[in-house]
Amino acid sequence: MYTVGICNNETASACLFKNGVLVSAVSEERFSRKKLDNRFPKQSIDYVLGESGLTLNEVDIAYAWYKGFEPKLLVNYLDRYDLLSSVEAKSIYKERTEWDYKRDSQKILEVERWRIDNSLCSRFYHYYHHEAHAASATLLSHFDEGVCLISDGRGDFESLTVWIFNRKAEKHPLKKIYSIPTSDSLGYFYGRITGLLGFSPMRHEGKITGLAAYGDPYKALPLMKEMIDFKDGRLLSNLGDLYIPYFKPYSNILMDRIKLFKKEDVAAAAQLHLETLVSDLLLYVFNKNNISPSNLMLAGGVFANVKVNQVIKELPITKNIFVQPQMGDGGLCLGASALAQHQKGLKVQPLSTMYLGPEIDTSKFINDFQKDYKLTISFQENCIQSICADLLDHKLTGLIRGRMEFGPRALGHRSILFSTANKESNQLINERLNRTEFMPFAPVIREEVSSKAFLDFHERDISLKYMTSTINCRDSFSIESPAVVHIDQTARPQVVTKESNRFMWDLLLEWEKSSEEKCLINTSFNTHEEPIVCSHTDAIKALKENRVDVIYIDDYRVVNRET
Repeated sequence: MYTVGICNNETASACLFKNGVLVSAVSEERFSRKKLDNRFPKQSIDYVLGESGLTLNEVDIAYAWYKGFEPKLLVNYLDRYDLLSSVEAKSIYKERTEWDYKRDSQKILEVERWRIDNSLCSRFYHYYHHEAHAASATLLSHFDEGVCLISDGRGDFESLTVWIFNRKAEKHPLKKIYSIPTSDSLGYFYGRITGLLGFSPMRHEGKITGLAAYGDPYKALPLMKEMIDFKDGRLLSNLGDLYIPYFKPYSNILMDRIKLFKKEDVAAAAQLHLETLVSDLLLYVFNKNNISPSNLMLAGGVFANVKVNQVIKELPITKNIFVQPQMGDGGLCLGASALAQHQKGLKVQPLSTMYLGPEIDTSKFINDFQKDYKLTISFQENCIQSICADLLDHKLTGLIRGRMEFGPRALGHRSILFSTANKESNQLINERLNRTEFMPFAPVIREEVSSKAFLDFHERDISLKYMTSTINCRDSFSIESPAVVHIDQTARPQVVTKESNRFMWDLLLEWEKSSEEKCLINTSFNTHEEPIVCSHTDAIKALKENRVDVIYIDDYRVVNRET
């Protein structure tokens, strides 16, 4: 039984499940080369169908982005409205609700037209936004039960939800026990801080996370609490000059108050406040519902924040944690299709890989570029030794191998690699890729040596396999590999095993022997404001633009020809 999952906003995406197994997934931006492309994911659907030799007539369709206002939310929405004390706040609250209806109705009409045009009415399954997020985090986890937390900007008039998960429940494995409306969105709070500090909301929140480590969080913390806070079991925003549930605009009063602080102090305050709000909310929900320490499953754009995920992981209520690796709205397709398959009686298998996209057609690559006089292409009998030699020669090395990763993290199949021994590497690589970053690059490291690099490392920590959490570093590792350790002594690693990526595992083993380093820099193969490379053409373009010194496409080494 096949189910295609789709979502058609933010990072529009599609995936395919076969008998409970996720077999392919991709986002439209990788084909269109438009960052966060939110158009209907036609090319993505074509890929997941074509990769398995299917047509639309042979599959069910599961959709999530917008379903509407869930009737059960009405009391919660009215209660929140009653708490608003000013005419201005009530006007903002109503305007936000009306805007959601108007904005999202266009997206659902787009899907409805496509559904009718392709005669899919009897095979179409429609889910609420946060329900799909929750399904993606729970059904794809390795846990049979636990607690699921979803937090994002907004979706179907909610911005944060908490769920009890029980995989054994055939029709309804998820029970919602807590909900926060869009008016009090942590996603909008952090996004607004991103914009106020001169960056782009929905794109550069990671820069705020990195910048935060350089600041004093307590100087601007009172202002953060005035914007939004946790009181009497609720997240409550101060609707008005200090906060509106949009990424922008900003009042003159708010901008003037932000200017009283250094950027790094504002970032530090926002980061600490976000961590505290999420922690306090979780502790409240666990206490109110008499929940014992449990497995925690996370999804939604807020959990792209790797520092928040580490804080949650270290709470006393947390047994183990799973952050769905495509945590943003691009992952809604996963949850919709997984839930559809579960409700049809199929056992959804835990996520085993994010290598779910297209792979390079080597013969086509050779045919396209073998006569390009600007390039030198050579087959490498021992590709791993060749890569290590280039890395030892301080060459910025692009790696394109196997199926492309799904989600925001490059996991060694569309990555740029470099030595970790010199902290100045960060500036060098950022300049080449036209980036402005405050967070150091992530290390890719073998599981067998991870305990020598990180404090309290546990093999069962799945979040470290997908770069979805930071971890505290040992002093010795900070000295050996300063390029991948932040000022706060944390790193955001990709821990690989023989099973998860044998080629990368072998490469790292050889690198350890030849360099005496435990890991490599692994950053995504893309320039600023560009999606991660998908095809060999994308990679060659980056090489010709001098973004990297050498690329490896499968076992072929490609460099610019010397003139």
